[in-house]
Amino acid sequence: MISYLVDTSIWVDFFRGKSEAIRNRVLDLVANNRVYYNGIVISELLTGAKSQKQFDFIIDNFSGLNYLEMDKDFFVYSSRIIYQLKRSGLTLPMSDVFIAAHAKQNNLIVFSKDKHFELTGRKVGFQYEVIKNF
Repeated sequence: MISYLVDTSIWVDFFRGKSEAIRNRVLDLVANNRVYYNGIVISELLTGAKSQKQFDFIIDNFSGLNYLEMDKDFFVYSSRIIYQLKRSGLTLPMSDVFIAAHAKQNNLIVFSKDKHFELTGRKVGFQYEVIKNF
């Protein structure tokens, strides 16, 4: 069964309760142990916390999910992707390239609201599911 690297944009909507469709989808993925995250996603979420209670809530809720490590080899791999994208005229935030690199490296689908993952996925060769109109 294919798993997902859930991007920060989805988590923000999930935690804010903005979309029942996103909420239900994430809960289904979590229940079936199909959710992965990395240091970028957790860092973006934690830096957006408005209180210690929110900060602790995020840490507690991610403790049972699948975490992807970032070591030296990962950063070299990501840099190759950045190089490839720049050569094709596309510049993305490094944080999103790290998410894309983890997805490609681990055969995961990026689940996001950010449209640039579509173009990046086609250029770099990873799967993506971009939610529109939410």
